Amino acid sequence: MDKAITINRPVPDVYSFWRQLGNLPKFMGHVESVTVQDELHSHWVVKTIAGKRLEWDAEIIEQRDNEMISWRSAPGADIDNAGSVWFTPVPGGNGTLVRVEMKYVPPAGEAGALVAKALGRDAAAEIEEDLNRLKTLLETGELPEKRNPSPLRRAGQTVGQKVSQAAHATNECVHNHTWTAIASISLCALALGFLIGWRWSEARD
Repeated sequence: MDKAITINRPVPDVYSFWRQLGNLPKFMGHVESVTVQDELHSHWVVKTIAGKRLEWDAEIIEQRDNEMISWRSAPGADIDNAGSVWFTPVPGGNGTLVRVEMKYVPPAGEAGALVAKALGRDAAAEIEEDLNRLKTLLETGELPEKRNPSPLRRAGQTVGQKVSQAAHATNECVHNHTWTAIASISLCALALGFLIGWRWSEARD
């Protein structure tokens, strides 16, 4: 996976913010915490869309000040992963092109299938959203919302919106065609009364 974004801040500002790994959960929606152990090692906790927490230790394997950072997970990680982030000045010197490259190997079994589904289908979109939050944070100083609704919650919101729209359309229809609605209701009531009377008459016979 490879994603990039241009941030209107100088390279040293963007690099130093990212290099302080404790800042990453501020804009990475799926990252719950990053605990720095020393200059090269850290512990990550990630929450998947299914609510499962995954953890691993990571180490920085290469870094060049104001240019790039590369890392990989330590043996025994819930998800074997590695990646690099590059910081390139844009013409004029006041902006930074941030490019993230990531690869991962999900665990085996049912849990791994869930992780693969979550990361494989949505990882590119997640990284893009993370970079957009980083851009907002560094350019405006405002902390964007950390987590997006899960797909299930988004689906619920979509259904709710459609129900609300349908109800609104029905209300408008009744309001704009009041006499038509009354006539329709009256006809339905008349038909229902006729049916009940017929059934009652048959029962008596």
